[in-house]
Amino acid sequence: MKRNLSSLSKLTFRIKVFLLLFGLLMLQMSVMVWHFDSTLYESIKHQVGTRALVQAKEIASDPVLIKKIQVKDLASLKINIDRLSTISDASFIVIGDKNGIRLTHPVEERIGLPMTGGDNAGVLERGESYVSLREGSLGYGVRGKTPIFDSEHNIIGVVSVGYLLNRFQQWLDVYMTPLLIEVFSIVVLTLFAAWGFSRHIQKQMNDMEPEQIALALNLQKSILSSVYEGLIAINREGYFLTINKSALQLLGIEHQIKYLKTRQIIEFVSNSEFFFRHPLNENIKDEMIRLNEHALIANRIAIFKQDQLIGWVVSFRQKSDIDSLTTELTQVQQHSESLRVLQHEFSNRLATISGLIEMGRLDEVKQLIAQENNSKQELLDFIHQHIHLSQIAGLLLGKSLRAKELNISLRFDPTCQLHRLNSTLSETELCAILGNLIDNAFDATQQNLSSNRIIEVLITDSGDDLVIEVTDNGTGIKPHLIDDIWKKGITNKQDSHNHGIGLYLVQRYVTHANGFIIVDNAEPQGCIFSVFIPNKR
Repeated sequence: MKRNLSSLSKLTFRIKVFLLLFGLLMLQMSVMVWHFDSTLYESIKHQVGTRALVQAKEIASDPVLIKKIQVKDLASLKINIDRLSTISDASFIVIGDKNGIRLTHPVEERIGLPMTGGDNAGVLERGESYVSLREGSLGYGVRGKTPIFDSEHNIIGVVSVGYLLNRFQQWLDVYMTPLLIEVFSIVVLTLFAAWGFSRHIQKQMNDMEPEQIALALNLQKSILSSVYEGLIAINREGYFLTINKSALQLLGIEHQIKYLKTRQIIEFVSNSEFFFRHPLNENIKDEMIRLNEHALIANRIAIFKQDQLIGWVVSFRQKSDIDSLTTELTQVQQHSESLRVLQHEFSNRLATISGLIEMGRLDEVKQLIAQENNSKQELLDFIHQHIHLSQIAGLLLGKSLRAKELNISLRFDPTCQLHRLNSTLSETELCAILGNLIDNAFDATQQNLSSNRIIEVLITDSGDDLVIEVTDNGTGIKPHLIDDIWKKGITNKQDSHNHGIGLYLVQRYVTHANGFIIVDNAEPQGCIFSVFIPNKR
């Protein structure tokens, strides 16, 4: 028994489904055939018994037959019964007298002998007519029996009309043969249908066994619960396919996945346009979006089934988490860049001072030191007096040192001022906007060999808007790129590798802060980027 169970457990799911369907079919067919056979048998027995009894009553009511029995004219009686036997489908017709002695019989040697079966009592003693199922001298069969009355209603004999069971079998074969052919045809067709259906089920399961599907499902649940980022999967109609706990917490959704699978995402997520952004079959990476008033960094991956788009998986994380890391990295990079520039600059200055000392020009050494000190101090004083945000001040100082290293004059407008940020824009995002615009100006200036190498920067919060202007004397923007420079991956640089991100980030940050950007051509060459961001709560 254990060996049989072990062998059964080794069968594939497809074979198990096929065997189950085929077994159920065979069981149903067996029950149907048995029921049909028994019902048909009972029906035939009832109909045959009724037919036998009707024929027996018809024969018993024949006046000629009654007279021949009264006068014991056995020869004429035999001729009459033989004639009736030829036109009847009954197996036998037997006439007996009032004592149950055969007057006629299909076998002549048995005439004059008592009738067998023991079912004549009701006929000869009580004058009843009935159907009996007994075994006689000719075999087992259904017999219709009725008494023969004379004119004074005295019982003078009995008529027995019978159908043997071999005749039943013939009738059963007549009815059962077509049925068995139909059953066999249905079994064959169902055999192929069960095999095809099991194959279809296997395909729907990606040729996986139930154990593998259960393992994959448990693995999926474990992965979803262990991922820190929020994950949402939806179909093309926007109905939830799955969602992890991080997504539920980030978006403030209190319902469980069982309920959500019957609902659409637009019912629970604001600004859900990101999920259905065209082109639908393209993946989106590191997009800044707002869902349920949360600033998020999101990715969208399309789900395909045999080259047909069936939905998307969206992963997202709070932008503040990334901003905190970005802030630390930005500060480290700024300090590292500033130290590198200072090291390079002071190495050159020390070499110059060392040479002047060797030549004995001490007055020039003093003058050079004083000049360098005054230049640095003026820049530090200007930034300290006008820029009150530490990250922005550090950024501008670092960019000034970098400009000097590149032999570019970075000039700050005398009206620059930045006291506080009242915008939804964070200080880190403002650093990203300002830093990317200045870096692009550096690159454009270096590409233009005829440039005057001057970059002008204005940043002010004197009005209701935070205004940023960066003017360069570089190569400008190619006309065919003017409408696409805000798209990710679009760049004006000759080396496009790892470029095309800066202006995309600038545009996203400004847009999320409800601001806008204007790009104009500068005279005689270059361009001006103007940023306006509401700065009054």
